Amino acid sequence: MSKHTASTTPTGIGLGVDIGGTHISAALTQDGHILPQTYQRTSIDPAASASIVLDTLAGLIRTVQAAADQPLDNIGIAMPGPFDYPNGISMIQGLNKYEHLYGLNIREALYERLADAAGKQTPIRFANDAACFGLGAAVSDEGRQHKKIIAITLGTGFGACFIDNQHLVTGGIGVPPNGYLYDIPFKDGIAEDYISTRWLLNAYPANDVRQLAQLAKSDVKAAAVLEQFGVHLGALLTPWILRFEADAVIIGGSIARAYALFSASMRLPAPVVIPENTEWTAITGAASLNDPIRESEPPARKTRQSSLPVSSPGPNTSGYDIYPFEPLGNGRIFSGYSSLARWIAGYKGVRIEGYAGIDWRLIRHRLCEELRKLGIAILWYETSAFLKTPSDIETMVRPFLGQEGAVWGTKTTLNLADWFIPGLSDWRPEQGSHITIFAGPGSALSQWDTPVIYFDLPKNELQYRMRAGSAVNLGGVNTGPFAEMYKRSYFVDWVVLNKHRREICNHIAIVADGQHEEEPNWTLFDSIRKGMRTMAENFIRPRPWFEPGVWGGQWMKQHIPMLSKDEVNYAWSFELIAPENGIVFESDGLLLEIAFDWLMQCESEAILGVDAGRFKEEFPIRFDFLDTFGGGNLSIQCHPSLPYIQQHFGENITQDETYYILDCKPGAGVYLGFTEDIDPTSFRQILMDSQTYNQAIDIEAYVQLLPAQKHDLFLIPNQTIHGAGINNLVLEISATPYIFTFKMYDWMRLDLEGMPRPINIEHAFHNLDFERKGPKVKQELVSQPQLLRSEPGMQLELLPTHPEHFYAIHRITLMGNTTIATEEKCHLLMLVEGKEVTVVTAQGKRYQLRYAETFLLPAAAGSYRLENTQSTPLKLIKAYVK
Repeated sequence: MSKHTASTTPTGIGLGVDIGGTHISAALTQDGHILPQTYQRTSIDPAASASIVLDTLAGLIRTVQAAADQPLDNIGIAMPGPFDYPNGISMIQGLNKYEHLYGLNIREALYERLADAAGKQTPIRFANDAACFGLGAAVSDEGRQHKKIIAITLGTGFGACFIDNQHLVTGGIGVPPNGYLYDIPFKDGIAEDYISTRWLLNAYPANDVRQLAQLAKSDVKAAAVLEQFGVHLGALLTPWILRFEADAVIIGGSIARAYALFSASMRLPAPVVIPENTEWTAITGAASLNDPIRESEPPARKTRQSSLPVSSPGPNTSGYDIYPFEPLGNGRIFSGYSSLARWIAGYKGVRIEGYAGIDWRLIRHRLCEELRKLGIAILWYETSAFLKTPSDIETMVRPFLGQEGAVWGTKTTLNLADWFIPGLSDWRPEQGSHITIFAGPGSALSQWDTPVIYFDLPKNELQYRMRAGSAVNLGGVNTGPFAEMYKRSYFVDWVVLNKHRREICNHIAIVADGQHEEEPNWTLFDSIRKGMRTMAENFIRPRPWFEPGVWGGQWMKQHIPMLSKDEVNYAWSFELIAPENGIVFESDGLLLEIAFDWLMQCESEAILGVDAGRFKEEFPIRFDFLDTFGGGNLSIQCHPSLPYIQQHFGENITQDETYYILDCKPGAGVYLGFTEDIDPTSFRQILMDSQTYNQAIDIEAYVQLLPAQKHDLFLIPNQTIHGAGINNLVLEISATPYIFTFKMYDWMRLDLEGMPRPINIEHAFHNLDFERKGPKVKQELVSQPQLLRSEPGMQLELLPTHPEHFYAIHRITLMGNTTIATEEKCHLLMLVEGKEVTVVTAQGKRYQLRYAETFLLPAAAGSYRLENTQSTPLKLIKAYVK
């Protein structure tokens, strides 16, 4: 199927503009014809400032627009490249023309200059001159006789476009990428090396092509050069004509005037059309552009769950709260672009930074709209113009992505500056009466001394957008299936962006919640800092998030009333997996979420205490739920040894786990350790055969299935074969690494998208400990509680972990109240039995925690009191670094 990116509007009034190197021209068009009496042309200084160029362009458009007796359908502009045509951003640099437009969003600048008295804007679209020429020719009386057309422009460069039924086509059968031919490999270079003015004048030393054509009438050598030019053009075009099944070739540009001198040698398998007026044809085509401009629609999400609400839904009386927040006090969070525009109005310029997945088009559209309402002139520049090419970015990140198709990569050592061409750090805007905005990831790399506004995006929201195709990887690169995008995010994008945010932290003035770009909540970063300081000295409850999965169950759906019932199941709850959770702040009922990473970057010493030197900004322990109630077994799996994960994946700690059984049905179990008579060679062979021939395995012949009871703790040090069985609600207490699962057997299942799940037998057999087998598995890997202390109102048990585990686990049975000292350690807790518990910090702050909620008491809290106001005992789990 062809990929149509622009189409024509043969009825109604349009306005077309053709921008040349020293002049611009424009006219109204109707029904594919230019209205000659409206044609205007003016000279322009391509070396002038951005404001002068824009004022000249807008002035010409207004003059032509005034001749229209009805509203325009469209303003289309034929713009020389390089240019980001969908977004309207100039990327012209190093060509001695329009240098001051580099990085500027021309569409927004023209919207401001062309809006009518009511602020109404006519849509403005852009395409390259060859595409506009082709569209103009296609809607002409002669062009409409042909369905499939290849249009080319011959001049300083070699332009081309492909047209099907008066639609511009940029992909599909018989169409090169973007419809471009100039960079197609040809002879010992590319097509433009041989099909351009440059080649002609190198082959024959004339002043210009016009003189060469004149000489060719009497000079055999000049004639031979033009004849050879035709041979080149025919050799290049013929295969594309045949593949595309084009029934006409339309030729324009300055060299087309010499067509009679090279036509015979082309030998094309399709007729050629030469329009009389290339400029008028381009204007007609520009006016015919009507590709969609998506600026005001929120990004698509692929999930059945809602995003964080803009405002608090009110007191939660139903149990587990999926939207916990830290109050900042009144008047600290503001809503929407109108208030943000008023703040920006106090400055001559700002830089707007943000995380991966942010919809910059929507931010630009809405913010510029509000600034224009204030009567403020804006020049909006974007960092996307400074990005390296996608192929250069791909080459740069490839060493960190593992082998082709691999599940894992290695954490990158790159910096955000590596994504950009030289010049970004030295970028400065022109001076004027306008406000300048420099937007996009990397804008704060510029040494331009202005405040930074940072749009953050929670990791779950980023993944929902990636799955829907509305977010791509850093650098605007779409790496294909979600699994590849996620791998690149984890090992490259998040590492680089987190590092960058840390480096620019002192320049950030405002933080905005990027999951609501249509109307975001925002606050001063000073308020965020104070809120994080309060959390780091008292209490932290991260915002959890939830994911369906192939083995997912129904326990969370039944016990967490605020969760969407539309999901097929819930397999995971990210209670605290620090790299992917967020923290939420509240003021006047307004909510704002930022990544948990901010908290660790700003307050790691207060949170981790004596362990901050060891773990730095990485929170070391995670809590998450695995729900198999009414679902299926987890895969049979293991995790890497510490040296293996460090050498192969660049992690600092490995994935040592435990399973705490929060709830289960009778007969539930956990797969753990090998049977006594395990033979590694035969086990590997049976796994390989299962994968090759899609054969089921009697897994219990190789792996033990241990019975599970509520409040059991199973120990899963690295290299241990394991998997949760059906009908469990597992609280997974683990070291933070969470994606390094080497699956060996997955019960012959496809994932929720109907695709095979990766099996990692090779990695697994580099790590499996076959000595963890037989009776000693139950002796060594099922924790036996030890009473540490008993006092009125409280009983404290140690649930011993394995020597490989760097964290300890306590269970507190609470009948009354008890005070616990942090002893310069961070405590990670969950209420695992009972309705709710009250936590009171040393600073006197009180928090109500409900069943199954995860919370942290930072080292800097000093101490905290747990209060049971109920008539029945409560149980809490506490984990901390040994």
